[in-house]
Amino acid sequence: MRGVAAGLGLPIALATSSGGQEPARGSEAPIRLPEVTISAPARLPGAPLPAGSVPSAVQVVEGEEIKRSGALTLQDYLRRLPGVTLNDEQGNSFQPGVQLRGFQVSPVTGVPQGISVFVDGVRVNEPTVEEVNFDLIPLDDVERIELIRGPSAVFGRNTLGGSLNIITKRGGDKSEITAQAEGGSFGRQKYRASFGGASGPIDYYVAGSLLREDGWRDLGAAQLDKAFGKLGYRGGDTDVTLSFQYANNRIQQPGSLPPEDLKEDRTRNFTGGDFFAPRLSFGILNARQAFGDETVLSLNAFARKFDAEQFNASLIGDNTRGFTDTLSFGGTAQLTYEPMLFGSRHHFTVGVDYSQHRVTSTVFEEKNARTLAECVEKATADGEDVSKECPLRELSTKVRDRQDAVGIYVQDTWEVAKGLFLTGDSLVVTGALRWDWLRHDITDESPAEHDRPRATGVSTFSRLNPRIGVNYNLSRDTGVFFSYGEGFRAPAFLELTCASPGAICPGLQAGVAPDPPLKAVKARSFEVGFRSRPAPWLEGQISLFRTDVIDDMFAVSPTGTTGVFFQNIGDTRREGLELSARATFKMIAAFLSYTYTEATFRSAVDLATPRQTAGCVASRCTEPVRKGNDLPLIPNHRLNAGLDYHPLSWLTLSLTGAFVGEQRFRGDEANVADPLKAHFVMNAGIRARWRQLTGYVWIYNLLNNEYETFGTFAPNAKLPGDPVQPFMTPAPPISVLAGLTYRF
Repeated sequence: MRGVAAGLGLPIALATSSGGQEPARGSEAPIRLPEVTISAPARLPGAPLPAGSVPSAVQVVEGEEIKRSGALTLQDYLRRLPGVTLNDEQGNSFQPGVQLRGFQVSPVTGVPQGISVFVDGVRVNEPTVEEVNFDLIPLDDVERIELIRGPSAVFGRNTLGGSLNIITKRGGDKSEITAQAEGGSFGRQKYRASFGGASGPIDYYVAGSLLREDGWRDLGAAQLDKAFGKLGYRGGDTDVTLSFQYANNRIQQPGSLPPEDLKEDRTRNFTGGDFFAPRLSFGILNARQAFGDETVLSLNAFARKFDAEQFNASLIGDNTRGFTDTLSFGGTAQLTYEPMLFGSRHHFTVGVDYSQHRVTSTVFEEKNARTLAECVEKATADGEDVSKECPLRELSTKVRDRQDAVGIYVQDTWEVAKGLFLTGDSLVVTGALRWDWLRHDITDESPAEHDRPRATGVSTFSRLNPRIGVNYNLSRDTGVFFSYGEGFRAPAFLELTCASPGAICPGLQAGVAPDPPLKAVKARSFEVGFRSRPAPWLEGQISLFRTDVIDDMFAVSPTGTTGVFFQNIGDTRREGLELSARATFKMIAAFLSYTYTEATFRSAVDLATPRQTAGCVASRCTEPVRKGNDLPLIPNHRLNAGLDYHPLSWLTLSLTGAFVGEQRFRGDEANVADPLKAHFVMNAGIRARWRQLTGYVWIYNLLNNEYETFGTFAPNAKLPGDPVQPFMTPAPPISVLAGLTYRF
């Protein structure tokens, strides 16, 4: 990809010039921020487009920038971008959810997802409920990340809020070996090595890492073992890569705490023992063939094997242990054509993709001390056989799904005119269409004695989505843009099988009863923006956006954290403003971004709630949600700022800060409870280089502020009567991370 550069509005302090070298002390000449090119409008790499031909806000991030930032995870880095917020439900470093423009993508099963994530052209949202396991993404081996806002005809279904396009590394022209070791607070240790290079037309890259962490919460340890390799061939107009990724992780999940525990000891674990253990094998083949200067054919094929175990301890009912087994394969074919027609340049892309997923979700209910004692007491009183009536482990649900998905897309970016009103101005028009088709063939093999409706059946969803956009560029460095696009999200596998109050999914894993069927979610998105580079060292961008969602899907939890079902809730809306600027001048690089987001219900609906309300009938309670109520866990205000200072050519001092406004609790859709408090967090770092050796120290939560990023309501089984209380996930206290990297 030629012209790779950091994107407009990128809220990370750039410590480098376009050549990747830190500025020398005393440098007098201003550093020109590099020109932006974006491969994002194409599903697979083709010819990149300049920012002035893309009618939306896009952030482009280099892998080296992520490393210099000191980010611990991909989510941790993403929250530096305008408007991105994290919600940490599980209480560990590796499973926060990402929220963008009022939509989210999360590793948590049971959260309606609205953002798609791609790795080297392959969509990695899991076929169970469209969740993304960020701990499996090879962050250390990323060459480039592109965050595309709003629905996309090219990236297809589930791109209601946007798409995250990740491109992994390959070997460079020179052979290089890198060794890295780091350690820090809470028992964190990481060891990593990589080797890459090229020999003639063949390039190669291999990397592996081991990470261990005790966690700052009780029973909050994690271990991540990863390996990544890529073999490439460049010859003439042909470019081929074959990559393979392996991961074997185990992550404990301390979860949320009630107010009493938060006040007494924020390190506690309310239901100790929860964990997530995924294992991944993932192969991707990409091929690119150019035919002359105008035509590029790109092909992609993949195979992916994903297995995971999820254990959830409970103080109210039985524990649950779920197993997910997934085999996925498919591919994409894309043709990019750049002809001169009627004196104007076109960038025409047409593509087709197909994927198949074969998923089995199995959930067992396991007795704990409380439920076993209750069962034994009842069986003994009734004169029943205790061993028969109270098995320690019993199959709850077993559901299979074969998913077939087809997408066809076409897009044309057309430079309609140059010199239209001013010398050097240009008008660029983009038009696109995408048709998606998705089929679920579900087989329910759950035990018949549960006396629940069966989930066996076939569900099919399809939709044609358009997108149009206009860029008017006053010059190469200044322009305005407008876009309108429609998005589509079909119900996922486990959403279909958990689609009524009578089919609450135990442990958020699997249930039954897809009748009445869920409707597909539709979105209509508008965006207008202005970008400018008034000086070589300064650039900024402002965007206004609105997304209207029809038949929005919501995860409803009538019992708090012990179960969930999905339902369509009518219409919702996300709208707001994103403002960002960055500057690199002499020894200083700085960024600033502010986002205002208003996410509201646009239809009145009664939702189930675990809290006692006037709408309680027997053991079921509902809360009235009215038009204009805020959606939960979406802050109105988000402010990011950061500064890098280079007193010497080999030394960088960094300081970043973020303010996040109040957020409504999940389960308070009626907006009657006190919200999560606003919080501010600051990080500081120092980075030094000497020849091939780089050392760094980062201090996170420098001010040691106490705050929470997630809140819900659930019964507290440790108190008499199991009263429903707010549960919140505390953020980590001050911590330190130090490391060394050596390049041979």
